[in-house]
Amino acid sequence: MRILVFLLAIALLLPYCLFAQTVLWSYHATGSFWVHIRSIKNIEDVNGDNHQDVIAVSENDTLYCLSGINGNPIWKFAADPCYLERGLISVPDLDGDSIPDVVLGTIWGTRSVFAISGATGDTIWYYDTHEYGSGGWVYEVAPMSDIDGDNVIDILASTGSVPDRAYLFSGATGTKIWEPYIGAAVFGIREIGDLNGDSIPDVAIGTGDGNTQVITLNGINGNQIWDENLSGAGWTVITIGDLNGDTVNDVISGNMAGEITAFSGVNGATIWTKNIGGTVVDLNILPDVNGNGFDELLPSGTTMYNFYCIDGLTDSTLWSTPAADQIFASVSVPDITGDAIGDVVGGTGYNINVFYALDGATGDVIWQKSMSGCIESCWWIEDIDGNGYPDILVGTRDGWIYALADGNVGIEEVITEVPSPFIHSSVQPNPSSGRVTIKYSLPSKTRVVIDIYSAAGEKIVNLSDRVETTGNKTIEWNGRDKRGHKAPAGIYFYRIQLGDYSKTEKLMLVH
Repeated sequence: MRILVFLLAIALLLPYCLFAQTVLWSYHATGSFWVHIRSIKNIEDVNGDNHQDVIAVSENDTLYCLSGINGNPIWKFAADPCYLERGLISVPDLDGDSIPDVVLGTIWGTRSVFAISGATGDTIWYYDTHEYGSGGWVYEVAPMSDIDGDNVIDILASTGSVPDRAYLFSGATGTKIWEPYIGAAVFGIREIGDLNGDSIPDVAIGTGDGNTQVITLNGINGNQIWDENLSGAGWTVITIGDLNGDTVNDVISGNMAGEITAFSGVNGATIWTKNIGGTVVDLNILPDVNGNGFDELLPSGTTMYNFYCIDGLTDSTLWSTPAADQIFASVSVPDITGDAIGDVVGGTGYNINVFYALDGATGDVIWQKSMSGCIESCWWIEDIDGNGYPDILVGTRDGWIYALADGNVGIEEVITEVPSPFIHSSVQPNPSSGRVTIKYSLPSKTRVVIDIYSAAGEKIVNLSDRVETTGNKTIEWNGRDKRGHKAPAGIYFYRIQLGDYSKTEKLMLVH
């Protein structure tokens, strides 16, 4: 019997070899010269087909919204590109039409922040940094919990010279809530959580081209809380929660000198620092893979030739995988291998252009694909090819936008003991102001794993991991993460896994 099962597994694994890396669809952004795809993201359904769609911005001065199913254009928006992957985001509804929207921070001539209708591609509002002289490049835009009390998320933005400011805008109107002058280019900006005990989330920024610092700002008024010097320009700032046990979220920075440093959210004291070389331009988050309850870090940048997975709690290198050239992108994606652990995709550039899918637990290469141009950006999108696993989005320097098969086509057939119609699930209410109820049914006794993920692929909390009997089931999520902190408003996904068959559906939190 075991021999029969083994032979069946081999036969059914053949689709994995045949379809990994398959181009599900592609779109070419053309232009007279520069066509780099600076950033690519998923966005919740905007064209009514009940499937996530795609936003991508090109150096040909066009922001594209494409069908996630087939890559056909939904709308186009004429604007300069962003500079970093973090300059383009999808956000929950800003204009009251119940459809998610888009925020873009631009460079070159426009140097503006645009809020754009996800439904039509029309401008909802914009802010032009030329209010201050020749304006400044907008390096990052990020969502912020509702500060002005209108039940719409607000928008953070970071700018370079001339403004040299950190901004918080009303998400609904674009009205400036605060804009402290920093006196240096602000490269990174993120909501961190309440640092000063006033129950309002605060903000961290990373600076360069002048003072090279991490600075934290009061979420209400933008006033400085603390600052710490860096050995190089602070390109990126993030949080993965409380690292030192004081119940306050801490701040992690990546800088131009190749350092990744964790700072106390309370006072800026260094918790740990690690130098991996190169320039750390981005830090993305991989949900915890080593079981210590803290997420891991995925650095990328220039003159960096290895994919790294860094333990967020201790700074230990969990794995390091050599690449063909410099690591321009490294991001987490929900599990594509069937082991219930998030995985990693990314790519290289300058001379050798290779896209990689890596096992999140080990760093082993699942598959790799040579590309026609440098890999400028990548992300993930909910299942296109029907295998129950998310697929992969890639943007290249020569203007190609790709949706690639995750590499797991057909694998669920090898190990599924529960028939695919098992999941009759629903979530109510959706959208929700905090607490949601997930209902599902089981035709037989099996192990059930239910996780909540952010739109960036970060596992927020595990709701269930146990063997359950046949019948209709109900479980609640209280809208909080695994540390008990209130999850920000935005798009989330709940994933139900029975054995090795899974189903992923979206839900929305509004506060």
